[in-house]
Amino acid sequence: MAEIHPLKLAYARDYPGELASFLATQGADAIDAALGGLPPDVAASVVAKLPHGYCMRVLSAESEENLGLWLNASSIDDALVLLLHMDQPRRALVLATLGKRRRRTLEQLVVYPEDTVGAVVEPGVKRLHVAMPLVEAVAILRAEEHKPEEPIWLVNDAGVYLGLLDFGAALIARSDALKLSAFLIPVKPLRAETTLVNARDFHEWLKHPAVPVTDHLEHLLGSVSRRRLMSALEGSHGSDHGLAEGMSDLVGQYFRVLGLCIGDLFGARGPKE
Repeated sequence: MAEIHPLKLAYARDYPGELASFLATQGADAIDAALGGLPPDVAASVVAKLPHGYCMRVLSAESEENLGLWLNASSIDDALVLLLHMDQPRRALVLATLGKRRRRTLEQLVVYPEDTVGAVVEPGVKRLHVAMPLVEAVAILRAEEHKPEEPIWLVNDAGVYLGLLDFGAALIARSDALKLSAFLIPVKPLRAETTLVNARDFHEWLKHPAVPVTDHLEHLLGSVSRRRLMSALEGSHGSDHGLAEGMSDLVGQYFRVLGLCIGDLFGARGPKE
């Protein structure tokens, strides 16, 4: 491993978010140069705080063994963020390289039963730090050729979900001094443990074609579109089951009201005062 200047190492260890934001404005070559020589825990912390596109690029270039070193040495929050930028097959390979205790902990955070939202979540979503300056974010998104219809989710240092970026408002903002927190739109997330049947009736579908998905600690796991959810329901026959449950509730309410009406009609409820 190449040696790194002690002051650079100290800055990367103490201010990984600030370093990641700066490197993102400098491009891929600067990121590669800065990561060279960093200890696994520091490298993981910096990469976990890179914007989505750069984080994906760094992870795709690393071997499963090296990623395992990063995840074993990093904090749980950083390890979770890195895992959520990997597709399911590679995630399984990296998890297999970890120590038993760390692997079990992370599996509890990213592996969910097949009939839950967590099993169909799309992890490769764009996420940006809520405190990132607007001018930096716009430069990064333009470099990545971001599509306006693709949602961008805002998170904090720990990867906790905060809201949706109002991309249109950010583009026409007149002040470069603003941060992304000024363009945050609250969108209620789905919890990963929510069953597919219950998720079908989530009220946010009325306003958004895709919604964020979080774990029990509010970390952003990714997002799920209504189309993906309905496809999963059809595959598991969950939609038929949900329809049966809904009809059962409706019939129960019908007979409850009918019973009250008949009782009133024949005076079964007793004399009125």
